[in-house]
Amino acid sequence: MRAADAEAIRRGADAEDLMESAAEALCRDLRAALPGARRVAVVCGPGKNGGDGLAAARILALGGASPELFSLRDPALFTGEASANAARARGVGLAIRELSGAGGHAALRRALSDADVVVDALFGTGLSRALEGAARRAVSAINGSGRRVIAADLPSGLSADRGEILGMAVRAWRTVAFAAPKLCHVLPPASGLCGCVAIADIGIARKILARHARRLWQTEPADVAARLPARPLDSHKGDFGRLAILAGSRGKPGAAILAARGALRAGAGLVTVFCAESIASGIVSALPEAMTEALPEERGALGRSAAEGLGRSWKDFDAVVAGPGLGTSSSTVAALEAALRARVPLVADADALNAFAGRPGFFAKRRAATVLTPHPGEAGRLLRTSSRAVQADRRGAVLKLARASRAVVVLKGAHSLIGTPDGEIVVNPTGTPLLATAGSGDVLSGVIGALLAGGLTARDAAMTGAWLHGAAAQSLEVVLGDAGLLAHEVADAIPGVRLALRREAAREAAGAPDV
Repeated sequence: MRAADAEAIRRGADAEDLMESAAEALCRDLRAALPGARRVAVVCGPGKNGGDGLAAARILALGGASPELFSLRDPALFTGEASANAARARGVGLAIRELSGAGGHAALRRALSDADVVVDALFGTGLSRALEGAARRAVSAINGSGRRVIAADLPSGLSADRGEILGMAVRAWRTVAFAAPKLCHVLPPASGLCGCVAIADIGIARKILARHARRLWQTEPADVAARLPARPLDSHKGDFGRLAILAGSRGKPGAAILAARGALRAGAGLVTVFCAESIASGIVSALPEAMTEALPEERGALGRSAAEGLGRSWKDFDAVVAGPGLGTSSSTVAALEAALRARVPLVADADALNAFAGRPGFFAKRRAATVLTPHPGEAGRLLRTSSRAVQADRRGAVLKLARASRAVVVLKGAHSLIGTPDGEIVVNPTGTPLLATAGSGDVLSGVIGALLAGGLTARDAAMTGAWLHGAAAQSLEVVLGDAGLLAHEVADAIPGVRLALRREAAREAAGAPDV
């Protein structure tokens, strides 16, 4: 963003005009979100973010509000656009109270107690260390006031370049991101402090933004709606994909059932579960809509002979999900090594990942689309590192694994990351703590498998499946809160999410106004 801003100015954009546009966008958002707000505490820092706040205070005052303006810096020391906006603010009768001066913080606390809303314009994209001194005290006062906070570009105290909280940071109710989102808006834990994020056009050309963009994307509802296969009136079950699921073992039939249920609820036309013969009847009893193919077993898990003929059996399927509940006995691993060489699109989850710990290159040899869906522990085992190391650098880990495996990788967790072998990352914004429950990952593998079988590319199936899975769980928060979800309930909520997407797409196509 800093590079795009600098190029826009080199190409003739006026820096003061860009700041004015940012301030106007901030004020528009505030008025739309809180139309009755009149008493506004505006807290400004020493740089360009502070300049945005100074300009916003003036615009609010001219619009009939009563802003109180505070600054970390002596107004006489402002430079550039910030200095010009400080002069303009004083020109409309606004006093700028210096926080480091006598009584400054006491005045801020009084203003916060009376405010309808707070504008945080302390620090923007340039912050690289934890807040100290007067800045830290100001943030503490803002957070302790209980007032709604609208942040200019990003909440003060976050690293714009990473999803990190540098120390004490503002907890925003809304954030108005200027020109484009930054990493802190989409990556946890920083994203958890941004509240609702609105992206405001401030006049930087899209081609300039595109030139400086990272290969990082965030899935939006329209992306998902555009990728859901059409279902014409004259269609039949064969049109929506034939999915094989290699899953389950004695004591773990539920993993196979949940994966199959996720696939059926996501729209797969036909689902067949390939499983150890001793659990086949139980799967049919629990989910009669799925078919089963019983395989030879050893001690309740896949036997070595199970691989014989699997590759030939799968030639009639459009995709395969492998791994949930399989176990990692030597006979199972031997069967997997042979079976996964079949030229059919694959989703590898759970034990289909654990079986190849330290060997991500096994998947690189496949001659068909491949999606891996590890949680941090499984990703760590594949990469010969720890889950802690994966979590410390999730973007680096997902790309390293995607390149090593030549597969699309869904690194599960808060805001799951979808990485591709060519270095692209898609951030999934949906999800909830409800998903921290046994079996939710099995459902996800089935959902992605259904979309892969339905004809989507590995990237699109992973992106769309992760979004649907998270959105389905979110739809249950209204009745469940943040705990108590059963994994099959996620699967059962997916059709409702698909329906809502289609209705929204139809409404937009009809030109209905936003509500």
